[in-house]
Amino acid sequence: MEFNILICGVGGQGTILASYVLGNAALKEGLKVRLGEIHGMAQRGGSVVSHVRMGDEVYGSVIPLEKADVIIAFEPLEALRNISSLKKGGKVILNTERINPISVSLGESEYPQIEEIISTLSEKGKVYSFNATEIAKKIGNQVTMNMVMIGALSFLETPIKNETLLETINLVLGKKAELNIKAFEAGRKKIELIA
Repeated sequence: MEFNILICGVGGQGTILASYVLGNAALKEGLKVRLGEIHGMAQRGGSVVSHVRMGDEVYGSVIPLEKADVIIAFEPLEALRNISSLKKGGKVILNTERINPISVSLGESEYPQIEEIISTLSEKGKVYSFNATEIAKKIGNQVTMNMVMIGALSFLETPIKNETLLETINLVLGKKAELNIKAFEAGRKKIELIA
């Protein structure tokens, strides 16, 4: 058994914390886990990609091309950049809140329409798209968007039980766990509505 989750976003969105929560939850389930990270200019809003690999026999920390079961994309363009990692028929959980890259901010390129992005992603697998940043803001802190996305993941079939994810959030986030669990539950409810 092998299950691969690729988390992509930009610096400051909490991709690494999300992968840490998933990795620790998978360990609690008794799975072998490998985590890998690839950073762009993360502090300047550059790309950050986290690889979470779990299973009985998992060795490398980077997910091979077309081997990701799920892509959790914290930003739409980052989903497009990493679509080659998704296996045919895989799933994409997409936060529709865009963050303009420098080239768009400088007027050197245009940001594609969200409908175009979703259409392109849909050619490879099933896309669940919603504005997770807005959900996190309503809960009280947009920084919890990463846990909204993990909550959405918990609705899909993965080797990690819902209870284990909640226990891990409590353990990892300590005093901040309560707000993050609210975010997790809101993400789970949202994907139930759109699935």
